[in-house]
Amino acid sequence: MGSHQRRCDIETTFTILTKDPAICQAPRVETSHSPPGQQPLAHRNSSSPLSPGSIDTKKEPDTSRDLYSYGVPTRRKILTCELYNKRFDEIRHYLERNIGLTLAERDGILRLLRIYAYYGRVYPKASQVADDFGNMVPGCSKRSFWRAIAKLRENGLVQVHNRYLHGRQISNCYRLDKLILCLVRWLLEHGPRYLNLLNLPRELCNALHIQNFWRLIRSATVDLSKAVPVQLRLNQEGGTT
Repeated sequence: MGSHQRRCDIETTFTILTKDPAICQAPRVETSHSPPGQQPLAHRNSSSPLSPGSIDTKKEPDTSRDLYSYGVPTRRKILTCELYNKRFDEIRHYLERNIGLTLAERDGILRLLRIYAYYGRVYPKASQVADDFGNMVPGCSKRSFWRAIAKLRENGLVQVHNRYLHGRQISNCYRLDKLILCLVRWLLEHGPRYLNLLNLPRELCNALHIQNFWRLIRSATVDLSKAVPVQLRLNQEGGTT
């Protein structure tokens, strides 16, 4: 009798859950906190290794082989997924108030930063990136996205490199190193929350604590994937400018 009663209770519970699926639905995750999909934006074969013979160097005078494998390993990412998600509002504030982006321009760059935070590299497909951002980010049109990129390039915060394979252009390589270094330094100045500085390599931690950071970083060369992530420009007297 007892087992028959338990079976009836289980069947009743199952019937209730089936009729009302909302009971077992997980809470919705905010768009900014979910991993970005690479397929709509990245070159379809970007994950497959490229052999040296497959790169047509004659078609790429201002690029190098490094662009085809460029990425920042997880342990060297100073902009982590946790930092991006937990301090999302502050990052938006920095792009809008400190960089001077409009709301639409800001949202497009946020998308690039989110891809970087999750994957350590940003290879949006050049022919589709503006359309994709316009569809996924309300208010972000083609013009607003490319206008944001132009502003960041003018300030030396972002580099955009064309990439070619077998003589045909594939997805661009977006180098966000200096933008990310400046962003994380600004976040650090406003509190170390969710900044795992102890887990970073020493050279990256030192880069975030450069004296006279904001004066020197404008003319510096930044590559977060290298053992010397920041190279300061020297003046004629041998000092830093």
